[in-house]
Amino acid sequence: MRPNESLEFRRLADTAPAILWVTDASGQCTFLSRGWYEMTGQNEAEALGYGWLEALHPDDRPAMRARFARASRTGKAFALDYRVRCRDGGYRWALDAANPRHADDGSFAGFAGSVIDIDDRRRSEDNYRALFNSIEEGVCILQVLFDGRQQPRDYRFLEVNPAFSRHTGLADPVGHTAREMLPDLEEHWFEIYGRVAMSGEPERFEQGSDAMGRWFSVYAFRIGDPAGHTVALLFTDITARRRQEQALRDAEQRKDEFLATLAHELRNPLAPIRTSLYVLKLNQDPETATRMLDILMRQVDQLTHLVDDLTEVSRITRGRIELRAVDIPLASVLRNAAESVQPTLAQSGQSLQIDVPPEPLWLRADPVRLGQVFINLLNNAARYSRENTTIRVVASAEGTDAVVSVRDEGMGIAREHLQSIFDLFTQVDRQHSADTRGLGIGLALVRSLVQMHGGNVTARSEGRGQGAEFIVRLPLHAPGQAAATPADGTAKPFSGLRVLVADDNRDAAESMGEWLSAFGAETIVVHDGHAALTMAQMHLPHVALLDLGMPELSGLEVAQRLRAVPGAADMRLIAITGWGQARDRAGTEAAGFDHHMTKPPDIALLRSLLQEAHRELADPVASDAAQDG
Repeated sequence: MRPNESLEFRRLADTAPAILWVTDASGQCTFLSRGWYEMTGQNEAEALGYGWLEALHPDDRPAMRARFARASRTGKAFALDYRVRCRDGGYRWALDAANPRHADDGSFAGFAGSVIDIDDRRRSEDNYRALFNSIEEGVCILQVLFDGRQQPRDYRFLEVNPAFSRHTGLADPVGHTAREMLPDLEEHWFEIYGRVAMSGEPERFEQGSDAMGRWFSVYAFRIGDPAGHTVALLFTDITARRRQEQALRDAEQRKDEFLATLAHELRNPLAPIRTSLYVLKLNQDPETATRMLDILMRQVDQLTHLVDDLTEVSRITRGRIELRAVDIPLASVLRNAAESVQPTLAQSGQSLQIDVPPEPLWLRADPVRLGQVFINLLNNAARYSRENTTIRVVASAEGTDAVVSVRDEGMGIAREHLQSIFDLFTQVDRQHSADTRGLGIGLALVRSLVQMHGGNVTARSEGRGQGAEFIVRLPLHAPGQAAATPADGTAKPFSGLRVLVADDNRDAAESMGEWLSAFGAETIVVHDGHAALTMAQMHLPHVALLDLGMPELSGLEVAQRLRAVPGAADMRLIAITGWGQARDRAGTEAAGFDHHMTKPPDIALLRSLLQEAHRELADPVASDAAQDG
């Protein structure tokens, strides 16, 4: 290049809107236009050669040096961005792009390139990305794929924010199609997004997906060129809300059914009572009077039983019931219950067989409350069995427990209902029973009273028409041993054991607290995670029973924080939750829990865990030696 041409080139390069530069075949910079020096404050001596790299941000310099060296070896065009230190000491983003130069003989002669200031654009993109990533709702940009008939057949994920996976459970979807990730995804998703992509009309909707096991609130709108069929989604997982709404609807329906049944139950005995009174008023014949009085007694007993059940359930849910426990053989409890239900059995021609072992099975129990348990079970068996059938009661000892089986030959219970029948105000398949009496209270009362005695109750059935079996397990108690439930306030086997109970279900927490207190434990009951953490730090309980799903601060978070509290390392943490899958148990173990129990907790197992903790409290050295052995 002649001197005049060189001077003209420099003049043109210095006035160009971009910074221009040239390198030789070895990669050394031989020319930089004036814009570089004005931007960075470097002079030619500092910038030429490889000195221009010193003006780059230290974090960007190694990558740029390696990339530039690789481009010089390959002689291929490149473009990349980096941060340049400006004259004022700040940094700005720049885009550096270059094409190879060639000599007359075609050999590689170096690069000619340009540097453009892209700081405003880059910071705008960074702000967008930060905003995009910080949105709590799921954000997704997708491209709808159509078939030859312009029907939506699939869609491809183009971009998602971090919250996407949390709301959907799908990991790394970008580049994949919906059908690749979810082969069973419902057709309505493709139809809705295809409609938005074609029409350009946004849609806001709530929709569930069985394939994903979730419900979503979605706002879908088209973006970009209509021919690109690109749709953006802003969505939220509303599964919990929908389940709560369904639970409220179910509760409302159960309440309505309960009130209707209550009215029916109250009218049923009132009709024969009124009729019998009219007969007594008109007819003084002794034989007639005796029959009418028998009817009155039975119907009044039915009303009394109904009110007693309502009262007992109310007391239990408010934690107001108290057990007056004494040493008593199980056979006497069963015998008294049988005497109470005998008139009911006689009306239907039903018989009762009771099989108990010759040696007495001693319990520490409240005879009245435990009697209610077996009266309810026997009445239930009679109510849902055909006439002239037999109800069998078998008692036995299994390990440290007394086990009582009450089996009938009645209508049976569908497998999916075996757990729900113990819920309050629940009746299963009443329409299939010849006898529709009952408020759905009895079995809930049975479960609560059995649990208060430290036991548990379960139901078995082979299905409809196959009869049902209810199995009650209660802790055996040898007379003269420390009482499991105190009768006189002195025999308290968990005396000195501090137990924290945390559950946002107040009834569950309060009843558990009452049960623990009855065993002599020093009980602290709270209803949220923050209170649980505070009381645990203040009192350092020996055992903490934590519900996982508490508001604001979950049981998992409470456990994690407690494990970091000085002095709480030996605290026994027991999770009591409705979640019982393997991943749920792995989660509680990772959070520092010692045990994971599903609701309703197995009282026998819980009693065993508390006994173990109490033994450690009483004799930590012996307990440690037993564990080592």
